[in-house]
Amino acid sequence: MPSSESVSASSTSSLRLRYINAKTAQQIDQELMSPTGGFSIDQLMELAGLSCAQAVFECYPPTKYPNVLVACGPGNQGGDGLVAARHLYHFGYEPSVWYPKTGKTELFSRLKVQLQTLGLHFVAQDDFQDALEEADVVLDSIFGFSFSGEVREPFKAPLENLRYESRIEFEARKKMPPIVSVDIPSSWDVEKGNVNKTFTPSVLVSLSAPKLGAVQFGGRHFLGGRFLPENLEAKFDLQLPDYPGTEQVVEITGAKPLESQEQEIVQQQQQQQQ
Repeated sequence: MPSSESVSASSTSSLRLRYINAKTAQQIDQELMSPTGGFSIDQLMELAGLSCAQAVFECYPPTKYPNVLVACGPGNQGGDGLVAARHLYHFGYEPSVWYPKTGKTELFSRLKVQLQTLGLHFVAQDDFQDALEEADVVLDSIFGFSFSGEVREPFKAPLENLRYESRIEFEARKKMPPIVSVDIPSSWDVEKGNVNKTFTPSVLVSLSAPKLGAVQFGGRHFLGGRFLPENLEAKFDLQLPDYPGTEQVVEITGAKPLESQEQEIVQQQQQQQQ
């Protein structure tokens, strides 16, 4: 995937596509895994993780950013991160994985074994801060669009570290490693965005379709998950851009929501400010 030909924000600023809420995102996943959709969860995870790994490669090539800290939660978002870690290894990176709470199904155990077989380093639960200081890039795959409620340990402290370090430079390194978030930044509200004033990533990789909470995101923005059939795109009026060549991601930096959504989004933003 050539990193020297990245799409400029100006070339995508006229793009319009649908930003979806949590309910629609869930409906899309359900239809993909229905008898008529035919996908399995591990297939979707594999394709999503590959997309995320390619976005990392596009923005932060391994020749300059070899050490990637992949922070994984216990759910499907964490599974995307585990898959991405495997692909990053094969892309020439030296990924380390912070995965303090293994998912409950056999799928997550198998994904973990795949990484152990490759010799990837698993960071101890309490060593996140040390790993962060050594990282060139952080891949945030802790929580996804279905997360709600209060963030609890073992994830609370690391997310607070990301928030703190996003504002204050590392004393030793004089910089913060860039953060690439999967689908929606962890602890963001999927529809309202960064209402909790947590960290803001440098790069966001939306999956299937961008979420409403990402409307105000100002960093580099990619769309990944090149697997949606045309009938689902039409059913949910997603109006997704074409993927170039054999790429698994397409840059949508600066893309605006559909005109039919704008009034609703403005009203929502006004309610948040009240």
